[in-house]
Amino acid sequence: MDSKLPELMSEYSKGGMSRREFMKAAGVLGLSISGMAAFLASCGGDTATTTASTVAGETTTTMAAGAAKRGGILVHAQPPAQRMDPAFFATIGDDSLGRQWLEQLVFLDEDSMPDPERSLAESWEATPDGKTYTFKVRQNVTFHDGKALTSADVKFSFDRYRDPEVGSAVVGLYANIASIETPDDYTVVFNLTEPNPDFPLDLTDYHAKIVDSATTDFDTQFNGTGAFMLETFAQGDRGILKPAPAYWKNGDDGQPLPYLDGLEHIFLEEPTAQVDALRGGQAHYLTYVSAEFAKTLADDANITVPTKASNVHFAFYMRSDRGPAADVKVRQALRAATDRNALLQIAAQGFGTTGRDTPIGPAYGDFYLDVPEPVRDVAKAKSLLTEAGYADGLEITLTTQNTLKVPDMATIWKEQLAEAGVTVNIELVPVEVWYGADNLWLEADFGIVDWAPRAYPQPYLTLAYVTGAPWNSPHYSDPELDELAAKAGMELDRTKRIDLYHQIQEIFMDRGPLMVPYFADAIVAFRNEMKPGLIPNSAPDNIDAHDQWLDV
Repeated sequence: MDSKLPELMSEYSKGGMSRREFMKAAGVLGLSISGMAAFLASCGGDTATTTASTVAGETTTTMAAGAAKRGGILVHAQPPAQRMDPAFFATIGDDSLGRQWLEQLVFLDEDSMPDPERSLAESWEATPDGKTYTFKVRQNVTFHDGKALTSADVKFSFDRYRDPEVGSAVVGLYANIASIETPDDYTVVFNLTEPNPDFPLDLTDYHAKIVDSATTDFDTQFNGTGAFMLETFAQGDRGILKPAPAYWKNGDDGQPLPYLDGLEHIFLEEPTAQVDALRGGQAHYLTYVSAEFAKTLADDANITVPTKASNVHFAFYMRSDRGPAADVKVRQALRAATDRNALLQIAAQGFGTTGRDTPIGPAYGDFYLDVPEPVRDVAKAKSLLTEAGYADGLEITLTTQNTLKVPDMATIWKEQLAEAGVTVNIELVPVEVWYGADNLWLEADFGIVDWAPRAYPQPYLTLAYVTGAPWNSPHYSDPELDELAAKAGMELDRTKRIDLYHQIQEIFMDRGPLMVPYFADAIVAFRNEMKPGLIPNSAPDNIDAHDQWLDV
């Protein structure tokens, strides 16, 4: 352990630095995620409740202790939820509703760090080799039917998620789990086949809710441990929740949370309808706000609109196994001809950070390679195309989804590349076709894929960019990147991992198959009577309402 760590811990204990500042500094000095969690749990964490700033900057914190009122129904306008079996959560709507009545062994906080204060595991530790993780389960937690939560429920949940016959989307994520042991009712031991320094973060995946091991029908039995219990779930309409009878966390008044009499999630497909509901007072908050509505909402004196950097991004990919983009000079030319800031300003209204053509963005702190923004150079693009044999021009087809801001970005890119002598034919298809059974997004020579945030960079590499990865839309294969990614995934020394991720980003920027124009901000919005209000999360749906109240 670095000799500076005791001093750092002392400074945090005295209140001289925030939780976020401590975790960032401790990580750089080599303290493991498990070590941070144990230390923060022993300290009791930060004591301030928070309110959020406006779009002018990131969230700030202010004290609101003792001000909470009980009563009232809080309303959330959200995209429709389809299923309440967490193994098969597939939409923003599923998770937004599901996390109100279900909880996780490890909770991911607003800075994408595991938070033991909000987790069903009160502490955890890893063996020095990073292959065995032991979690202590809270002993005062009950399911909504009164049954005590035990290690058996945790084991049942993760055995189910990693079972290929169940078919959850996270089977691959948990393939590294060799076995799960429960030596007593409140201890769970995960044995891994390979070291994984980020295993606690893997347990924060939005599918990884802890369910009652006695459940026989996950689509009709909603027995969770959250602050709210699901009373009514009507597909396409709404979810109605009421307070859990004996939630494990207390409010400022010493009584069990939540403060509210109930929570209602109304399902609205169109973002415009969600915004109208918020402005009209029919809803109190939104967790996914499109950039096109952010400034309008912020101009409303009754609404607060906080933002936060996230790793949400669009990857313009170029197939590297066939066609013109198999030549690295073509890939370099198309990137050189791109004005990323123009795409950010037009498609995202400036709510974000320009990309560096890698899937690893500034939200990852020291893992991010902070280099100057790429400068558009049309002359360089033409020269590279000439070297690649396209002195008289190049014609490509960009196939992608007809949703989100993708058509706008495709049109902008077409106009930009035209100046370098590249003709782009745009082929738009419905999103259900793009990501449908035929996996068109894995077949097109040129396309645009939208990527949700991950808690740390490794999943992007293992899912999409190492040789043979299941979601490798550019069909990219680079032996050096493969080797570096394998090392980064198992390296326990943070300083070494930082260096490995930096080398990986250099490969993407030099010869990679992507153009990443920007990383979008997470934007949330809430009416000012909602207290303490929302802190935007790098994964925007990762918000629960257990401690919210209404000042009316």
